[in-house]
Parts: sequence; C-alpha cells; structure tokens
Amino acid sequence: MQVAEVERGRAAIAGIAQRRPKALGVALDVRGRDGARLRSGDDPRGAQLEGLAIAVGLDGDRDDAVLLLERALLCDPALDLGGLLAPLWQGQPAPYLVFADAHRALGVLAARGVSAPTRFGCATAASTLLGEGADRRRDHRPIDRSVRELLGRELPDGLLTVSSTSVRLACEAEALLELLRAMTPMLRDRGLARVYSFECSLIPAVVAMEAVGIRVDAPRFERIASGWVRERAELDVDAEVEGVVERAARLDKLISTYRYWARDYVGQDQRMRCRLHPLAADSGRFSCSEPNLQQVPAEHTAPGLRACFVAAPEHKLIIADYAQIELRVAAHLAPCEAMRAVFRAGRDPHRATAANLAGKPEHEIDSHERKLAKAVNFGFLFGMGARRFAQYARDSYGLELDEREAAAAREAFFRTFPGIAAWHRRIGAMSRAGEREDITVVTAMGRRRTFLAGHFSFNTALNIPVQGTAAEGFKIAMLKLEPALAQIGGRGVLVVHDEYIAEVPAAQAERGREIVEQVMIAAMAELVDSVPIVVEAEIADHWG
Repeated sequence: MQVAEVERGRAAIAGIAQRRPKALGVALDVRGRDGARLRSGDDPRGAQLEGLAIAVGLDGDRDDAVLLLERALLCDPALDLGGLLAPLWQGQPAPYLVFADAHRALGVLAARGVSAPTRFGCATAASTLLGEGADRRRDHRPIDRSVRELLGRELPDGLLTVSSTSVRLACEAEALLELLRAMTPMLRDRGLARVYSFECSLIPAVVAMEAVGIRVDAPRFERIASGWVRERAELDVDAEVEGVVERAARLDKLISTYRYWARDYVGQDQRMRCRLHPLAADSGRFSCSEPNLQQVPAEHTAPGLRACFVAAPEHKLIIADYAQIELRVAAHLAPCEAMRAVFRAGRDPHRATAANLAGKPEHEIDSHERKLAKAVNFGFLFGMGARRFAQYARDSYGLELDEREAAAAREAFFRTFPGIAAWHRRIGAMSRAGEREDITVVTAMGRRRTFLAGHFSFNTALNIPVQGTAAEGFKIAMLKLEPALAQIGGRGVLVVHDEYIAEVPAAQAERGREIVEQVMIAAMAELVDSVPIVVEAEIADHWG
C-alpha cells in the first residue's frame, strides 16, 4: 500500500469536499485486458481502472481544480477506493456527479467497492435522448462528439503516453461540467428533463442486475448443445426428405449461436452475466448483449434450453410478464373506447376480434379462431398491410391466408376497434406532412422520436409511443422492485422485453410473487390509468 499517495489523495478529496462543490465532472480511464482504453459501449467486464479525474464545479461554474488519481495508486489491490471517495460521494449536500457514461462508470466503480452516488448525471444518456433517434446514434456515442458539437472544441487524444492520458482525462472531466450546463436547458426545453432524470435513476438497478446474473446448469446446457451437433452430423441434407433442409438450417443457427455459451459466459459461481442496454432502442426498451439472453429461443424451437437457466439452491425464480400490454397501452393512448371497454370488463380482446371476424358470439369462438384473431390484433395494431400480414400470420402463427382473407381480417379489426382506426388515420396524416417537414412522436414520459423530413415511417410512428410507454412503465417497476425484493432477500436477475425475472429464497416465494405482481401493476398504472393492468407471475425452478 502506497501510504503517502493515499494520504495525499485523501487530503485533496477532503479539501474539495470542504468547498461544498455543486457539481463534479468525473472521468475514468478504463483499460481492457489488451491495455486499450475502453470507449462508451465497450464491455467493461474484467477491465482495469487506471485513471480517475475529478473536476470541481462551484456554484455551477467551471473551476480550475482537477484532482487526478493515477494508475500507481488505483491499481494497488489494498486501496479502499470507496472509502477514499466517500467524502465526495456522500457530501452534505451531495454534489451532482457528471459521468461521460454513467452505466459503465458505475459498473467499474461498483467492482471496486464504490457505491453509487446520491446524485449523478450521464452525458451519454442526455446525448442519446437529445438525438431523438433522428441521427441513428444511441447509447454508445462517444463523448468526443458531444464536446465537438456543443462546446466547439476537440478533446486531446490521450492514447499515446501516461502524461497525455492524464491530460485527456483532466480535459474530459472539465468538459463534462460544461456539457452539463449546455445540455440541461436543452433537455428542459424539449420536455426531456423528466425521462432523462428517470433514466439516470435507473442505472444503479441495471448495474446491480448485471452484477448478479442468472444461475445456469452448465452441464445440461452443454449436453443440449452437443445433442444439436450430433443430430446435425446425422442429417443428410441431400436426401429428398421433407423438412430435412429446414431442420438442418435451424440446427446450424442454434449451434453457431449457443454452442459455446456455457464455456464462454458462465462464471465460477455458475452464473451467466449479460450486458443490459436501457437506451439502445429508440423506444427505450431494453436490449441485451454478450450474451444476448433476450434471444434465447422458446421451448418449441430449442427444447430444454431455457430450462438450463435455474434458481440458485434453496431459491425460486419469479417469472412475471405483462398481459397484452401493447394492446392495453394502445387503447389508452389512441384512445380507443371499444378496446378500453373490453379490458375494463375483463374480456379477452382476441375473442372480441374473433367474434367480429366469425360473426358469432364470443363464447362460441374456438381455439383456431382465437389464434387468428390474436395474429390480427398484434399484426394490424402497428400498421401492417394485408400482404405483409399474410406472411406474418404464416411465419408466427402457422396460419395460411390469402391476400383477400388478410384484407377482410384487417377490416374486421378496425371495425371492432374504431378508435385504433382513427389513431391510424392521424398518423397517416403525419406521414403526408412528413414528406416536407420533421415530425416528432412522444411517449407518456416525454421520450421523443423525430423523423427528419422525407424519412417518416408510419409503422415506427405507431410503434414508438406504445412500446416506449410500455418500456417506461416496465422500467418504473424495475426501479421499485429492487428495494422491495431486497426486504425478503430477493433480487432481479434478468429482464427480457416485458418480462421480469427475480430470484428469491424458496421460503419467500409466494410473498415474492405478490410483490412482483403488485409493483409491476402499480408502476404501469402510473402511465396507463384508463385500463386495468394485468401481470401474470409464476413461481418456478427454471426459466422454462
């Protein structure tokens, strides 16, 4: 332990804390296993923190003071970095910390025992939201671009020598304070302040879920993958046997994607950890990578694979999903009184559509008719035409319709739910205006998606407000579930689109299920209050 270096750092931090800074720009030099500096969007797992710069803002103004903690100190395994930074992180009042990429920074710092700060912001999140999807840049944009566009200067490269890296880090920390001042009024003026603040508040919960991961039965996973390899080797694709070529193609996809997941991603604690991306989609829905657990196929495609994701010993999984959430959100936003009435009465919207299609009472609808109506509701909700719907019904539901039948189904859908038809007409009018002017659609929380003139998408304009509002309600639930589950020793382990998976002690399983249901319902109802919200939650030993 470099006692002198630590004491100098402690004294410098105490000096800054005594000045009661309003804001701190915090820049990290994070290096991968190959020694290269990580950029926003790079995988920080296994990375080394080799530099930390803290720029001081007093009364909202830039200050000349920049504290640098360098490699020799930070790489000392005996250093209690959390204790060293505590006077700044936990000041009274707590300063507002500005990170270039708070998601990555908090993950790296958490691995070093540094707790999340009370108040913080993220330049990457602000830049992503301000981009409004129009520039196709999302949550991986480098800070250099924001500095260039908003501050009119370039950050030094800082990649060649230790001294130049320190200069780069100090300049970045100072620039973060200036970006905060530049971006704050922009977020406020565009009505994005609420969603920005919320997305920042969610980051510690995302970091915690990534750190926990989900337990995997690795031997079983490997047996299933080996079975695919054996089956593929035995298939004779040259034989004229129906379905062989298609089966071979499916096996090739499964093998190329999942064969080595157990080897590459399961840690010594038998848990698999992915990276979650809260802002990678324009709608605000989560995406996932390294590995992409959201793409793990269901039972009918890869039997037994999801069952390899299991609860820890003496624990259970709570697997919860919103029922028909996109239809419910659409009924609220459109608005569509007919669809709202179906949900308020506790009726099945698919049976309601099927009854209109078949011309008979809902109680006489059979399973095939309901399946067709389900395809109709989800297909036409976001603007499919008859030809595309026929393909969708065949691929997703195994239903064969010609274009005439698909067109009739479309008419029945809009006849059943006229409020949805009116909503589509309004978006259609936007489409015509979008040929000559920029058009913006928004979610319930104010997230914006802007289409530049000549680039309007009818389907996307329908989709973003609905999926985005559903994603915001889901994220509210995720934020509230972390402390609620902690009270019974539980924790969230994975999110998959609108599905939330928690792990709780077996003795608390029923209470855990109740907590997840209640919190998810109340969270979505904060944004969607005109229809009842339904959550389907089950207690399970595995994600099957």
